[in-house]
Amino acid sequence: MFRFLRSRCAIARYIIIWLFIITMFKITTVFYYDLQQQSVDSSSLALPFDDTNLNRERSINATKPPSSDTSLALNRTAIEYYRKYVERKNRAQFMYNAHLFSRTTRYVLLVQVHTRVVYLKKFIEMLRSVETINQTLLVFSHDFIDPAINILITNITFVPVIQIFYPYSQQLYPDEFPGLDPNDCPRDMAKHKALANRCKNAPYPDKYGHYREVSIVQIKHHWWWKLNFVFNSIEILQNRSDLLLLLLEEDFYLSPDALIFLKKMEEDKPRLCPECLFYTLGNLEKSGRQFDKLSSKVSIAYWHARYNLGMTISYSLWVLLVKYAEEFCNVDDYNWDWSLVHLAQQRLNYPRVMWSSATRLIHLGSCGTHHKKTCSSESDIARWKETDKFYDVNKQYLFSTKSLSIHLRYEAKRPVKQTNGGWSDLRDRQLCLSFALKNTKDLSRIIMRT
Repeated sequence: MFRFLRSRCAIARYIIIWLFIITMFKITTVFYYDLQQQSVDSSSLALPFDDTNLNRERSINATKPPSSDTSLALNRTAIEYYRKYVERKNRAQFMYNAHLFSRTTRYVLLVQVHTRVVYLKKFIEMLRSVETINQTLLVFSHDFIDPAINILITNITFVPVIQIFYPYSQQLYPDEFPGLDPNDCPRDMAKHKALANRCKNAPYPDKYGHYREVSIVQIKHHWWWKLNFVFNSIEILQNRSDLLLLLLEEDFYLSPDALIFLKKMEEDKPRLCPECLFYTLGNLEKSGRQFDKLSSKVSIAYWHARYNLGMTISYSLWVLLVKYAEEFCNVDDYNWDWSLVHLAQQRLNYPRVMWSSATRLIHLGSCGTHHKKTCSSESDIARWKETDKFYDVNKQYLFSTKSLSIHLRYEAKRPVKQTNGGWSDLRDRQLCLSFALKNTKDLSRIIMRT
């Protein structure tokens, strides 16, 4: 009997030891691959040259005739390096902190990033305080390769992260379409002069007589590309019709209960607004700061560009947008949101949106595309601190356990607005449309034709 008990104890010890070894092996494997990838990224961060000044000079000289100035000579080796880097990253789709990811993860926070490192640093710090952030997937979509940005992102430890890169940015194509081709027409050249000069896009001025601006059209291209890339090409998200994308930028500030409130809106949608296609966490109403009165309130309206601040795109809505991709890509408007308004009014029969009456998202940046005055990242950082304080003062109203109820319900439909132009070049329209195709080999033909 004693011998039997000894043998059972020995077997139990062996089982415990092997379980411990297997567990440690799995943990080591996870962290090994994370560290390995960070090592690869660190070596990739040593980019052969920084073309920030080059791009700035090209922008300044956009309306001048091509110059032979050697300061503008392009480093083709570096550009090819950048392109291969982007191709490799988009193909690998490496997930940092993969051990936090679950196959049941539904919320994808899709962040469009440009070059604002100061904003991005504050944005990442802010995300730490958002409840259930570790249950989401954070996807950063870049249109500029910057070692400082990569370091910030690879050092995130509290949420699964994937980086993707818009592969047709001005940085990757500085002297050819989709970037600034030296043979393209200057923005303000009259059409008859453009035709006489035989610049490449002479037949395609917009409705206001202007030709394409690279930095402007790139934003719409990037927005549309990232949306389709996430649904079409990120392998770990394939065959998932339950996904909900929350569209963000690096100068957005989420309240600590933003994701909890989004989940409540989803749960209460059948009762409050079964026909709603969009959720929006932010709002521009003056009453949006009144948490003491509106913390458990939502408002409903017909979706419009006004309600694009922290909006969501579901899989079913994306399928609808792809159905009308040709119209989205052909409407003469360089803004992605106003192009979406066109679809909403002309094809989607004025879909409704449900948004948080007490804003769960605040747009803090002042250094954006449409900003006309002198912008200051220092003043914007001060606004981050003010927003920290604002949500701290109102923390008693966050995470409300009350059922959601309707604050306002707008029944008026906004009239159809004239498009803003800036999107008439046939090449832009073809490139845009190609992003909706799952077979990305079709993209190369557009570049080769130009």
